[in-house]
Amino acid sequence: MESNTSRVSKASKFTDQRQVFTFFVEEMMFGLNVDNVLMLDQNIDKIQRVPVEEQGFCGVIKFQGVVVPVLDFAHRVGIRSGLDAKKQLLEQISQRESQHLDWVQQLSQSLTSGDTFLLDLATSDCDSALWFRQFDSRDETLNDIIHAFIEPHNQLHQAGEQAMKQVRREGSDSVVNDFKHKANQVLLTLKTLGKRAKEQVESDMRQVLLFITDDGKTPRYALLIDEINDVISYDAAEFQSTANGALSQIKKIREILLGIYSRDDQKDCLLFDINKLADEQQTQVKSTA
Repeated sequence: MESNTSRVSKASKFTDQRQVFTFFVEEMMFGLNVDNVLMLDQNIDKIQRVPVEEQGFCGVIKFQGVVVPVLDFAHRVGIRSGLDAKKQLLEQISQRESQHLDWVQQLSQSLTSGDTFLLDLATSDCDSALWFRQFDSRDETLNDIIHAFIEPHNQLHQAGEQAMKQVRREGSDSVVNDFKHKANQVLLTLKTLGKRAKEQVESDMRQVLLFITDDGKTPRYALLIDEINDVISYDAAEFQSTANGALSQIKKIREILLGIYSRDDQKDCLLFDINKLADEQQTQVKSTA
């Protein structure tokens, strides 16, 4: 039979826990008390724009006949959103493709004319090679696609280096034609990978509305967020408040966050204050570039 002391101990531990609804903004995990979550909605097309300029304010949306303000969470706190990051990533993938085409054209011209080739000839000097190797995302499928660029990209540079050596011995015509043939094959592979990478990024470019409540019944405002994570149970001992201790020294942290939940087996959770987020006086925890 379980003792009274044991039951009290278990009850105390349970009351010391907090259920936190978490979501990601790029690599940062944010959270709020699960009791403040009213509902999730994917109908962001229903957001109505209004002629008001305020940091992170998107417009309004109706919830059961009630007009509710909508805030873009990332822009509200002054950081880049996951959607912003994905748009930039799409641009980067397109830029790499254009750079490869330009690289082949300029090297072909250099092989033909004998002019100095001004771009990076060796793979080790190419910034694209470094970008492919260092790319890291929580999307494992996207990681695999981007890392698949490495081998054909190396083949492209190797073909260029070989052509540069051969042109001195064999003349330019046959070397250039052979190089173009090899390069076009590799470019086709890179283009296919680029298309797959873009499709993977675009498939994840969807945002969600998170309705915030004080009373569990009526919405106070809605947050536009990028990526829902999970409801996580934290112990009180895992919480570091911004009201006191080392974190209290940083004013801008206190203006947004209630504190940070930290445990060794996962990312820290930045617990934000639903009241401060809606204050008229805006703060930024990080400037956008």
